[in-house]
Amino acid sequence: MGVRTAFTQARIVTLGVFFAAIWLVLTILQVYGRMGPLSSGGVGQTPISGLLGIFVMGGVLALLLVLYGELGEEEPAPEPWE
Repeated sequence: MGVRTAFTQARIVTLGVFFAAIWLVLTILQVYGRMGPLSSGGVGQTPISGLLGIFVMGGVLALLLVLYGELGEEEPAPEPWE
């Protein structure tokens, strides 16, 4: 199924994947911008928790990209009738 076919057949899922990926990228950039130096204290938002959050959100973003790649695959497709 191509991305165009996926969009026509499951529009809400395709749009959900796109919006989730955009939201994750913006959140990763926001967390990266709020991270301080790695030698800061252990109170509040620490750099280690920021790095861990970026790592987890990056993994989810990678899974969304794999899902998007699968939406564009043409195989496996049903065999035509002969």
